[in-house]
Amino acid sequence: MKISDLKPVSTLAARNGVKAIAYGPAGSGKTPLIQTAPRPVLLACEPGMLSMRKVDNIPAWDAYTLPRVKEFFDWFFGSAEAKAFDTLCIDSLSQLAEIVLAHYLPLNKDPRKAYGELSQFVMKYVNDLYFKPETNLYLICKQITVDDNGSVKKPYFPGQDLNVKIPHLFDEIWHIAPALVPGAGPKPVTAVRCQPSYDILARDRSGNLAEFEQPNLTNIFNKAMQ
Repeated sequence: MKISDLKPVSTLAARNGVKAIAYGPAGSGKTPLIQTAPRPVLLACEPGMLSMRKVDNIPAWDAYTLPRVKEFFDWFFGSAEAKAFDTLCIDSLSQLAEIVLAHYLPLNKDPRKAYGELSQFVMKYVNDLYFKPETNLYLICKQITVDDNGSVKKPYFPGQDLNVKIPHLFDEIWHIAPALVPGAGPKPVTAVRCQPSYDILARDRSGNLAEFEQPNLTNIFNKAMQ
């Protein structure tokens, strides 16, 4: 290494893309939001894709078993074809983890070992995705409400390990749900919450996003990267 090999840190951020996990209640519009992402490809782990029944312009791979999940990631990381996409969307990362757990539980007499293999498998791919350059991530998660000095809404994953490691890793955690947005009128509207409240986990380490953003991933990605 030479000092001339060093780069401005800003170039690293620009090269990396926006990596976000998003969660919210069922029916809040998390899946249809994929249509607003720049050049998306979808890994569909949830069988219920009714909200996308009229969407013909987004390539998708259905993966309801572990071999199908692996096949997609082998293609995504190893194929030149995958470079045609700017955004990887997974619906949902919570269900992907459930698929992995369902595969390993029957193979282990001790459930703790199965949960350990679950964490190892999921974190391997999540880390690979997080550090993949020039790729935006929109990873949908299910919502859970936990008792943390009061009811707090958070992304859900099976087991304990992933519930700590995945939220800790990501710079962007967004809660998608109807909300009373200042300036949007007296009724709740679907919004992307990027800042935390007393009962909702959210995060924006870019420092560019408002408390609520309109549900358009291309606009949010561009704003975060400014």
